[in-house]
Amino acid sequence: MSGTSGIDASRPTKLAERVAESLQRDIAAIGWPVGRVFGSEAQLMERYGVCRSTLREAVRQLERHGVVSMRRGSGGGLVISRPARDSAALALATYLELTDVSFDELYEARELVESQAVMLAAERLDEPDIPHARLLIAELGEEQPGCFNAELQLLTKVREFICQVAGNPAISLLFEALQYVTVSGRTPREAHAWARVQEVFGQVRRLKIQLLEALIAGNGLEARERVHDKLRLTRELIIEQRGSLQRGPTSAMSHLAAAPDFAFGKVYDKSGHRLAVVIARNIAASGLGPGSRIGAEPDLQALHGVSRAVLREAVRTLELHAILRSRRGPGGGLLVDTPDPSYTVRLAVEYLGQAPSLGPHFHAVWKNLQPAVVALAASRLNDDGRQRLQAQLERLHVASDVERLRRSGELDRCIAELSGNRALALFARVLSAVAESYPSGDVAQWILQRLGEHQARLGAAVLAGDASLARRRMLDHIRLIETGFGLVED
Repeated sequence: MSGTSGIDASRPTKLAERVAESLQRDIAAIGWPVGRVFGSEAQLMERYGVCRSTLREAVRQLERHGVVSMRRGSGGGLVISRPARDSAALALATYLELTDVSFDELYEARELVESQAVMLAAERLDEPDIPHARLLIAELGEEQPGCFNAELQLLTKVREFICQVAGNPAISLLFEALQYVTVSGRTPREAHAWARVQEVFGQVRRLKIQLLEALIAGNGLEARERVHDKLRLTRELIIEQRGSLQRGPTSAMSHLAAAPDFAFGKVYDKSGHRLAVVIARNIAASGLGPGSRIGAEPDLQALHGVSRAVLREAVRTLELHAILRSRRGPGGGLLVDTPDPSYTVRLAVEYLGQAPSLGPHFHAVWKNLQPAVVALAASRLNDDGRQRLQAQLERLHVASDVERLRRSGELDRCIAELSGNRALALFARVLSAVAESYPSGDVAQWILQRLGEHQARLGAAVLAGDASLARRRMLDHIRLIETGFGLVED
């Protein structure tokens, strides 16, 4: 459980990316003080040993996620704007958005993540939290506002309260990321559609009141049922308005539309971000594979009617997530790449690495996520997936005990990707990378020996398509890890 093998090294990082990561680590090391000037441009160039253009590109990467801004003029410099969690959550949401994860996948992931969040909140809510819960209940009981954005802001307050009380930074991060990407579609414009949305909002408000009452009562099961009811209502609304859950929030984007009216406009109101989504959607719709050329900068500027600066911001976003890559010289231009979440995973791991008592927090989420994911993989396994899993198990079988431990995350990630849910697979990669960077100390030999047996039994259950048995064997595997590393919840 050491190293960084959970983060793919297939896409080499550019100097500006490494500087951006160093900036984020160094800001985190001083507690991420919002509002403080971290240094002037000249000071930062000297500190990181880079030229002005490289520093500015690194700063733009952090600005894209809204966590810093460069203030010009006397007394200016790099200003810390928002907490690190925003950067990590927005990176996760952006990757899911650019890869057009479907509503079906998003809601399947939300069922797991939100249920765990409210169960933790019901268990941990304390006397000082009750007045805040009562204030939220009163606000939810007031007359429903007519503004879509105001309604989402109110529901966001409830989510933030739940995350605060749950006290688990890993589950809060996933909760926030899913919320960002789920609401990134356009606001309904037609009168009948908006009336239906308002009706559902009213029902969701009543469910939120019941949920908060359940949290006050310490009734986690009741709170979880209200989460299920709320997600069922919103699923039905999407099916009514979009026809199915098989497409994602951004599937319909084919041009640079005006920014939607919602509460999570931290980056979504930027033209460069919206153009990145448009280009990613166009690539997906065209069926172009890796290496295909989509044109040069002037071609795309003319096609989308944008400035060079907006296009370059979009291209930088797409390059960070390996949707596109640039090639110089004759025949060069912008080429389709293979999406890679390495950048996103690094940001999330960097944020979670700041959390005190990290082990219990990420392990609590892993205990919830992995059994559900392995059951999905067993129930959805196809011939290609079966061959891939068999190859992974054969590699582990011939590995030494120590090597098997080091590579155990590969099995988790393989199974997660076979679940058919890209959101859950991304989260599994984050948790796997966190686990592999967590210090393990000395590991008893008997645990190393049993690890191989557990991996083989788990793989056999998935290969057999036995979802119940696969879930059981994942729980057995988790108990072994708990015993070996003491990763138990507070």
